[in-house]
Amino acid sequence: MKSTTLFRDALESNYLGDIARDSRRRFLGATIAGTAGLLLPFPATAADRLIHDLRGNVKINGKSATFDSVIVAGDTVTTGSDGFLVFVIGNSAFMLRSRSELVVERPKEEAYGAVYGLIRLLTGALGATFKRGTSARLVHANATIGIRGTGVYLETRATGTYFCTCWGTTEINVAEAPNQREIVEASHHNPRLISSKVPTDGNHFLSAPFETHTDQEMDILEKCVGRRAPWIKG
Repeated sequence: MKSTTLFRDALESNYLGDIARDSRRRFLGATIAGTAGLLLPFPATAADRLIHDLRGNVKINGKSATFDSVIVAGDTVTTGSDGFLVFVIGNSAFMLRSRSELVVERPKEEAYGAVYGLIRLLTGALGATFKRGTSARLVHANATIGIRGTGVYLETRATGTYFCTCWGTTEINVAEAPNQREIVEASHHNPRLISSKVPTDGNHFLSAPFETHTDQEMDILEKCVGRRAPWIKG
């Protein structure tokens, strides 16, 4: 497939100082419409899973990734200090930043033969967008996040988990405090810091600024699957 440079401007943003500025920007100029991933059936064939951008040290199950690689349930994806990856599963798009480790959990058979799974971020940072109506689940060290057709950004920090509901609705559950959960709605970014330490007031949800990801990056993820971010007019 013909490649282009869709991510060039967005990836010169404030977070990417550790990624070489002259790394090759590539984007596979096609999107696949299909069943939404994550707690929805995965696409039936490997051809339905596309890598849209790949640079630096990226490995799938310990082997160097290429633009011909596919990511399937059961895979572990890692990025080095110069690594960066954008990939699509069905109608969901994912951006994995440097120094990250991501596991696509093996699915289990559900009613009507549907095959399901979830995304587990062990370390690093992940941006993701999901088609409206999609139910999904992201798992991190101190939080499990239910997704309802949203755009989200998730990042590991020493103090806990930085999580932004960029649009749509999410349900955040705190691992250290099972009785604490928060339903967050957003039309244009609503970030939280989910503290890994027990706060003096017992509340693990802390206010946080909008940072380390951009409007443009999230919109580009939506473009990968033929959509636009909700704040884009027309």
